[in-house]
Amino acid sequence: MKWRLILAPLALGVALIGSIGYTSATIPSKTRAVGTTRQHITFWHSMNGPNELVLDRLVDRFNASQSRYQVDPVYAGSYDLSIMKYANVIGSQAEPDLIQVDQARNAMMVGLDSTTPTQTFVDRDHYDLSPLYAGVRQSYTVAGKLVAMPFNSSSSVIYYNKDLFARYGVPDLPKSPSYRDITQAAVTLTQRAHGAVKGLTIQIYGWLPEELAANQNSLIVDHGNGRQAMATKAMLNTLAMHKTMTWLQSVIQQGAFQNYGTGAAAGTNQNAGFLAQKVGIFMQSSALLGQLQTAAKFRYGVAFTPHPDGTPANGVAIGGASLWIAKHKPRAVQAGAWAFERFMMTPAAQADWQLGTGYFAVNRNATRIPRLAQAIQQNPALNVPIEQLNAGRVNAATAGAFFNNISSERTYMETAMQQIYAGQAIDKALATAERATNADIAATNAANGAMLDYPR
Repeated sequence: MKWRLILAPLALGVALIGSIGYTSATIPSKTRAVGTTRQHITFWHSMNGPNELVLDRLVDRFNASQSRYQVDPVYAGSYDLSIMKYANVIGSQAEPDLIQVDQARNAMMVGLDSTTPTQTFVDRDHYDLSPLYAGVRQSYTVAGKLVAMPFNSSSSVIYYNKDLFARYGVPDLPKSPSYRDITQAAVTLTQRAHGAVKGLTIQIYGWLPEELAANQNSLIVDHGNGRQAMATKAMLNTLAMHKTMTWLQSVIQQGAFQNYGTGAAAGTNQNAGFLAQKVGIFMQSSALLGQLQTAAKFRYGVAFTPHPDGTPANGVAIGGASLWIAKHKPRAVQAGAWAFERFMMTPAAQADWQLGTGYFAVNRNATRIPRLAQAIQQNPALNVPIEQLNAGRVNAATAGAFFNNISSERTYMETAMQQIYAGQAIDKALATAERATNADIAATNAANGAMLDYPR
């Protein structure tokens, strides 16, 4: 039986879009084939700015590499907006043939039951998945089946200002730092700079606690992080989360922490603070490497996501997004979308994607492409996310949480972080976030029935 979800929060967004008269014409295609002999493939994505330019170049290369298919890239807005538009047009002519969806919505996409699992094409063509990192594949694998093709992948890492460290006599961080390593560096830097530089910041961003928990082999929801069966309860008020939040509260209490708050503005201000050399260490997505390469006017270092002292690093879950092929489309259209996915997974395409965007190449053979190999040799920081991925364990924690209420869970965790950063009791804040998440999970499960199987 296919797993079908009734998505109450999504329905509101869908209704809202419907009320303003959304149609396929609302989002014009960027390119069109000159002739009429090619099969058009409409590709919705959420890449904008410089990343969109890189994506467009790769699409153009695919279109020029053969004469059968024409991929038409369409910027469909942010991940949130794109997925709402998509849910509104499933099964209609306005439905895209291929869509990029962020990792947090894996469970939602499976529940919508509107796409052909990538595993179907893999099995049919005997496509070799082994060049793709196992740590990446597992994030998009459900019940042993690859449901989507990994595309833009990233992980959490630690960034630090090597010039500031050298100026104030702070040793560089080890490759896989402990909480104590980060604390000592942050406090020393703050004290020696007489407060002109804050040692550490970690944005109030719900994804980051998940990464810090995964690095302790701790799950976010039960049933193997929601991958063995549907999640029934959250696991937020845990020893792992307590270790993390106790650590952060300790750095705050020592005056070595800069709190930039939450939301998009917080991320922007955090990055600006680091580039302005007002803060020495921060944790964020490895996708930021592309920006730092061009914007940083100082030497910076990149280290693995930290782990508590006495707890071995387990590894982290990936972020980013994947590609999903609509199942309601004709075979020729699906074949074209699959051909494009295969092209995007080639070492050459992945090398250019990493060099142009900062997302790491998911094909391990991309590092053999001379232009990427040379870039890594010149800036070893580019390879740190891959080293972290290879060093991590492949298990339920590093696969990432798979459940439909992950967006609300992250919102509740951000509220808990705000309270903890303000000095409130850790246990109370985490317990509140856990209860609220459990209530959402229960409501979702009740709406969909007691017995639901994952897709086979």
